[in-house]
Amino acid sequence: MKANQPAIGIDLGGTNVRAAVVDASGSVLSSYRQPLGAKRDPQSVLDLVCQAAHQAMAQAATPAEELVGVGIGVAAQLRGSSGMVAVAPNLGWREVPFGAMVAKDLGRSVRVVNDLEAICWGEVAFGAAHGFRDVLVVFVGTGVGGGLVLDGQLYQGASGVAAEIGHVKVFPSGRNCGCGGTDCLEAYLGGANLSRRLREEAEAGWSELMTLAKADPAAIHPGLVEQLHAQGDPRAKQLWSELAELFGTVLANSVTLLNPSALVLGGTVLSGCPRLLDLSLVVLRRQALAVALETLTIKPASLGDTAGVIGAADLARKDN
Repeated sequence: MKANQPAIGIDLGGTNVRAAVVDASGSVLSSYRQPLGAKRDPQSVLDLVCQAAHQAMAQAATPAEELVGVGIGVAAQLRGSSGMVAVAPNLGWREVPFGAMVAKDLGRSVRVVNDLEAICWGEVAFGAAHGFRDVLVVFVGTGVGGGLVLDGQLYQGASGVAAEIGHVKVFPSGRNCGCGGTDCLEAYLGGANLSRRLREEAEAGWSELMTLAKADPAAIHPGLVEQLHAQGDPRAKQLWSELAELFGTVLANSVTLLNPSALVLGGTVLSGCPRLLDLSLVVLRRQALAVALETLTIKPASLGDTAGVIGAADLARKDN
């Protein structure tokens, strides 16, 4: 039966592509990862994606005809279920029919979803949110993204961009976001943008931050603020308080609006900055509707960096 056949899951991020053969229980049978390199045009990336898929199949000794389909999670805004990438800031793409391109090369049916939707589905089907039917997943890493499952189904919205929590507007100070807008949550909290801000502040006189970075601006990252916060640094405490208020308020509004049974949080910024996360959860619990909080379970993501390929593969399997 197709429901029991393995599928390929692909995670296409801003720096790497990872492909895995995943069975119906969510187990990764094989995995292959490689950097994207300097060429980011659609054809060059397509070649790398297909190469990674073939490598994963070879490692698993799985012929292509035994695979039920291919699922791809892309760090991008998509046009519904068409496989069309509307905007992929990290790749510099606009209006690229990537799903059709992969399907033609691999000769299998392809489902393309946002990378956080793939992660969300992986956590719901096999990870931290297993057994919950209404789930919001939020990851804070290089960027800020979300995925949403309602009544047991992945919810993508009318144009495929539901749960783009990183692009909720939060603070009118004009900081630029990779989406082309300003004042998005991601512009303040996303790891790339936050690190850029920290470099600006270090160069403007935050000497303690520069000391931890050993005078190398390129070595500055949010985890250094976490260290300074633990040491009682007033600027670190002020910054974490500011960002926790922004993030916690967005989470509180999301919980109030959506009333999920589970909120799953992950990503490198949150895992590397536990104090920032704790402060954000204080704000969430203070500001969310009390009745919505009564039935809310908050959990850390549990599948690590396999969540995206597991979720993408399972979504492809469900399409066949």
